[in-house]
Amino acid sequence: MTLVTVDTLKEMYKMFCKLPPFNKYKLPPPSKIEWLIVNDPDMYGQYQPEPHAITISTARCGHLDTIQRTLVHEMVHMILYLQGKRYELHNKNFFNFTNTIATLYGWDPKEL
Repeated sequence: MTLVTVDTLKEMYKMFCKLPPFNKYKLPPPSKIEWLIVNDPDMYGQYQPEPHAITISTARCGHLDTIQRTLVHEMVHMILYLQGKRYELHNKNFFNFTNTIATLYGWDPKEL
């Protein structure tokens, strides 16, 4: 049994949308996101805009904690896109956001 299913990802996404800091942003509902599950050992996840798509790889994301951290990581990319910023980069904007999230949820910022 795998924890990575479209339904599970949608439910986790909805949960994070209700929690800080994500609840400060107008994120699209899960029904407006294309959810892709792949088995690619070269990636954890990926965000693509227009249309919004979040990909999670079962080759790297098999445990709840890894799935959640990967999903949150991709949600940060989405927020940066929605703000009109360089969403595809791991730059100062990205790291400021992930450091805040890591502190809030007790995660290692280097793992986001």
